[in-house]
Amino acid sequence: MRYAPHSNGYSRNAGTRWRGEDLARLRTLAREGAPVRLISLRLGRPDSAIRAKAGELGLTLSNTETVVAPPPARTLTRTPRGPVPAAPQGDLFAHA
Repeated sequence: MRYAPHSNGYSRNAGTRWRGEDLARLRTLAREGAPVRLISLRLGRPDSAIRAKAGELGLTLSNTETVVAPPPARTLTRTPRGPVPAAPQGDLFAHA
């Protein structure tokens, strides 16, 4: 099975054979301690393919990428609430 050759402006290697240059780059990035996600983006392959190939090669991958949640778009403040005003008591079925 072969995926589309281009996606979002860069070539994807998902589903293609690993070339010698890809393996060398994987080894280099793993030695440097690059996170799996960065290696995945650099090689154009899914995270699972990077982990699988690294396991086959006996490489240890760093997964210490810090994930920071974006700040909230706005801050919600609580307004003090008093007692709920009572509904007017009238004859609900009165007709004029």
